[in-house]
Amino acid sequence: MNTGTAVTLPIVIVSGFLDGLNPCAFSVLLSFAAILLAGVGLAEARPRLWRVGGTYLLGMFLTYLLLGLGIVTAVAPLVRMHLAVRIMGVAVVALGLWMLKDMLFPGVGWTLAMPARWHGVVRRSIEKTTAGGTFVAGALVGLCTVPCSGAIYVGILALIARQPLGTRLGYLVLYNLMYIAPLAMVLAAVNSRFVLNRLGHAYVHRKATMKAAMGLLTLALGFLILFTA
Repeated sequence: MNTGTAVTLPIVIVSGFLDGLNPCAFSVLLSFAAILLAGVGLAEARPRLWRVGGTYLLGMFLTYLLLGLGIVTAVAPLVRMHLAVRIMGVAVVALGLWMLKDMLFPGVGWTLAMPARWHGVVRRSIEKTTAGGTFVAGALVGLCTVPCSGAIYVGILALIARQPLGTRLGYLVLYNLMYIAPLAMVLAAVNSRFVLNRLGHAYVHRKATMKAAMGLLTLALGFLILFTA
C-alpha cells in the first residue's frame, strides 16, 4: 500500500474534524453546557464552562488517542499482508454503507450509536459538573463514539499504519486535535442560553447532513484503502 501518497495532511485534518461532529459527542456537550448555564449568570458560568468543559475535551482526546495507538499498533504488522489490507478496506466500506443506512433508514436494523446502557452513566457524570465528573464523561464518550463514527478512525489508522513511528504519532495527535476542535468551537461560541438554543436547533436540523458526510467519507476511505493496497 503506497501510504506515502495515500495519506495526506488534508485527509487527516478533514477526517478528524468530521469525526468530531458525531452526534454522541455533540449531544453530551450541549447537555453539559445547558446544565452549567441553567439559573446562573454568564459571568459565573463562562469560566466554569471552559474549566470543566476543557476536562471533558481532555478526557475525549486522551481516550481516543490511546485507543488509536492501541489499534494502529495491532494493525501495523497486518498491513504488510495484501489480503489483510483488503479485508480492512472492505470492512471500512461496509461500515460506511451502514452509516448511510442509519441516515436513510434510521429504524431498520441495529444503529451505529452509543449503547443505550451508557446514556445514564454519562448523564450522571456530567450532572456532577465537576472536573473529575466531566473528565470521566469525556472518556466514556470517547469510547462510546466508536460505534458512531469509529469507522473513519479505523480507515485513517489503516492508512497510516505503515508510516514511520514518528510520522504515525504526528498524524494521530493531529487527527485527535481535529477530533475535539468542533467541540472546542462550540464552547467558544456559547455565551448565553439563547446562543446555546440556537446551536442546538441548528445541530438537530443538520444532523442528517453530517451523518451523510461522515458515511460518504468512510466509504471514500474504504475505497482508498482498497485501491492503494
